[in-house]
Amino acid sequence: MPRLYVDASPETVAYVLDGGGNGFQNLPDGYTIMEAEYLAVIYGLNEYFIKWNKEVDARQFNGLKDDEITAVAEIARSTKRPLPGPVLVCSDNEVVVRQLSRQYHIGNDRLRKLAQQVWQMCQNIDVKFEWVPRAQNIAGRMLK
Repeated sequence: MPRLYVDASPETVAYVLDGGGNGFQNLPDGYTIMEAEYLAVIYGLNEYFIKWNKEVDARQFNGLKDDEITAVAEIARSTKRPLPGPVLVCSDNEVVVRQLSRQYHIGNDRLRKLAQQVWQMCQNIDVKFEWVPRAQNIAGRMLK
């Protein structure tokens, strides 16, 4: 299962996906550290889904000529795409991990909306959340 490491500060979110794919995003003013941590998960999952779709497309179109690609693309439009494989989201924010794992209640309305967005993104996909010590969170190195 690939690991997606996420970390954040109130100004920036960062994510690193095992096997390639990483990035960071500067945030506008006004986000709390907790909101930024949730946004790091959202940005990281988006990167994971984009990478998954690129891999699926590369397998479908590898070695095909232009007219063959057009034919495959027509079939693909009417064919259900496979779902991404399982992923383990790793964060050094234990509260966020426990909230997204549904172990802790989310009392803040803004955080609850962000959590609902994460859960909606994870529908029908095996996504687990795991706490890791700050020293082992490789996404945190991008914030320094």
